[in-house]
Amino acid sequence: MWTALWLTGCSSVSLPKEPTLNIYQAPVLRLTKGAKVQTKDGVYEAQADEVWHSDARFRQLEIQLIDQ
Repeated sequence: MWTALWLTGCSSVSLPKEPTLNIYQAPVLRLTKGAKVQTKDGVYEAQADEVWHSDARFRQLEIQLIDQ
């Protein structure tokens, strides 16, 4: 019984294979029309003036809307 408990406890505290914490992520990016941004998937060109929110910022705005 104790062996099973110990093995279960060890598996529940193992570290993830991929890092999950962001050290820094800009909360908002504001791009002007025609701005070119190099991304992991290639170059993105803004079709209009755009505002991009980070995941954390988006969740913060979503919570504010829900709480209203």
